[in-house]
Amino acid sequence: MVGPTYETLNPKRLDLERRAFLDLLKMANTMAKPKEIAQQLVVLTQHLSGCEAVAIRLKNGPGYPYAATLGFPERFVAVDDDLCTVDGEGHLLRDKHRQPILACMCGKVLSGQVERAQPCFTDRGSFITSSVCGLLATHEEAECLGRLNNRCHASGFETVGLFPIRRDDVTYGLIQCNDARPDRLSAETIDLMENLAVSAAHLFQLAMA
Repeated sequence: MVGPTYETLNPKRLDLERRAFLDLLKMANTMAKPKEIAQQLVVLTQHLSGCEAVAIRLKNGPGYPYAATLGFPERFVAVDDDLCTVDGEGHLLRDKHRQPILACMCGKVLSGQVERAQPCFTDRGSFITSSVCGLLATHEEAECLGRLNNRCHASGFETVGLFPIRRDDVTYGLIQCNDARPDRLSAETIDLMENLAVSAAHLFQLAMA
């Protein structure tokens, strides 16, 4: 059962929830393995965002496979897991800077290839839409999607939030929040998720050094 979204919580409860996730992050700081941190983080993300499906992607080799998921169908997780694109012979495709070309909107956010002037991106490089169907139907806004592979749309998700886990110009991964219902991420929740991503980046910087 999905918990209440942040907009339904009173200020006192909201303060308690903020303190709770800070305490959990401090505890996670004692964990040595990045995947252990991801497993704690994904539970916390689902609780704080109120979204039915959440995931953490982490850097591993050239790509960013899922390190922990909750609520996503197994087939969704298995397809394009590490996001790396390949040619017809299975060779890794790279850009002019020799960086792997990553697929989908997750890849754009992880690569920092976002147009912050577009309404679907935040100033901190996150991608947010309250309605995938609405975004795809609006030509002007749909331009920001680039080579979106529509997996979220095909799986029936309407709300999508992608929050880069980045610190000191190093991208460690991504927090993903999906929900079949539209308008599940309020401005307050988006800010909370972006702050959570910043805290997570500090943890992964220590764990992945």
